[in-house]
Amino acid sequence: EGKRLVIFGDSIAKGVTYQDGRYHLCSEHNFDALAQKGITVSNFAKMGACSDTVLTIAKKRLDACGDAQVILSFGGNDCDFDWQAVSASPDDVHLPRTDAELYRDNLCRMISDVRAAGMKPVLVNLPPIDGEHYLRFITRKGLSEKNILKWLGSPQRIYRFQERYSMIVSRVARECKCRLFDIRSAFLGVW
Repeated sequence: EGKRLVIFGDSIAKGVTYQDGRYHLCSEHNFDALAQKGITVSNFAKMGACSDTVLTIAKKRLDACGDAQVILSFGGNDCDFDWQAVSASPDDVHLPRTDAELYRDNLCRMISDVRAAGMKPVLVNLPPIDGEHYLRFITRKGLSEKNILKWLGSPQRIYRFQERYSMIVSRVARECKCRLFDIRSAFLGVW
C-alpha cells in the first residue's frame, strides 16, 4: 500500500519499440497491474537519453519523488557512436557518445543523488544487442555499411561495446551495494 516506483532511463525504460520502420510506445508497457496493488509509477524515461540527460532529468524530479524505489535503466545511447561520422570517415578515431569512465561517474552520481533524496536505487544492466541486426538498422537509410565495417572490423564489435557498458552497470551495482535487475542474463538465458 502506498508504495511508489520511479523510473529514470532511456527508450527501453520508456517502453519504446521499433516496428515497421517506426518507433512506437509499447501498448503492453503500462502499469495498471501495479496500480491495482497500490503501487504508483512515475516514468521519467526519455527516448534517446544518454546518462547526462537522465542525470539532469533526475535532478529536477527527485525532490518530488518521496520515498520511492528508483529504477535506473540507461546506457544504450551512451555506448553508441555517431554512425554518420563513422560512415563518412572510417579511418578516423571515433568515440562513444559518452566515454565509459564518464558513464560510470554519471551512474555513481545518480546513485548518490537518489540515496541523498532518501530513496533506494535499483540498477538495470543493458539487454544484449545483435551486432549484425543493429548494423542493418543503422545503415538502412544510406550510410555506408562497407565504411562502417572497415572501422568496426566486425559487426560483433557493436555487441562488445554495448557489453562493456552493461558490465559497468553490474560492477557499479556491486561496488555501491545496489540491487541489480539483471535483464541481460534473462535475455541470454544465463542463470
